[in-house]
Amino acid sequence: MKKILLFLTLFVMGTLSSVQAHPYTDSADFSAVCSSGQVLYYKIVDFGEVYVWYQEEYPEMLGGFINVPRTVRYNGDNYVVTGIGDGCFSNCIRIQGVTLPTTMFNIGAAAFAHCTDLRFIEMPKTLAVIGARAFEDCTSLIDVVMPNSVWELGAYAFKDCVNVRHFVISHGLTVIPEGCFENCASVTDYLIPANITTLGCGAFAGYAKLSSVLFLGTVPPTPACTSEPAFGREIPITVTRQAFDAYKASYIWGQYTIKSM
Repeated sequence: MKKILLFLTLFVMGTLSSVQAHPYTDSADFSAVCSSGQVLYYKIVDFGEVYVWYQEEYPEMLGGFINVPRTVRYNGDNYVVTGIGDGCFSNCIRIQGVTLPTTMFNIGAAAFAHCTDLRFIEMPKTLAVIGARAFEDCTSLIDVVMPNSVWELGAYAFKDCVNVRHFVISHGLTVIPEGCFENCASVTDYLIPANITTLGCGAFAGYAKLSSVLFLGTVPPTPACTSEPAFGREIPITVTRQAFDAYKASYIWGQYTIKSM
């Protein structure tokens, strides 16, 4: 009897795990034409809320400039568009620009990964989360302005964005994660907001043109690992006059050339 119960338990658990849909394969609930003329697919994620959802035909059907709407209508009901699903537009190599609505708070993991012709992304001041690898390998991006509403940034979010010249990093962040700006080789300088407490391993690795990093905080941020620092010790850092002594006394930052402003 115990063997039968164990078998039934394992069978039920296996069945439940098998029906948990992966966001890349779980089908959308409906589609609608946005104001810029493209057909976008949507998944209902909460009462009255939808995410723009992955569709396997996207790489072939989407291109140009996309205006993601604030709301969409389905079966007589209005839904607020609050996010971009994981992997939603990944590998859409013909998308050139995206404007996100002021209702949006989440960009999912790998949402725009490998969109190699994406030249600009307009992020709203409501945006709170940018997922891991969200813009990885977006090689045509030039400038990225992150609103201060962003409080969570995923690892490798902008990895291999080799032509970005300037990042505006959100002042709402406390952590710059691992590999976040890795191989962003065209950036010459970074401004690290005052609230940053942790710098991830290799956060700025592959910095071919990086010449300076400016820290606004009075307390030196903690490197997540010393074996792979956020950036090399040959890069000079600039700190506020009030923070100079704290950086000089730091075991890690004291090894850098420090200037005060």
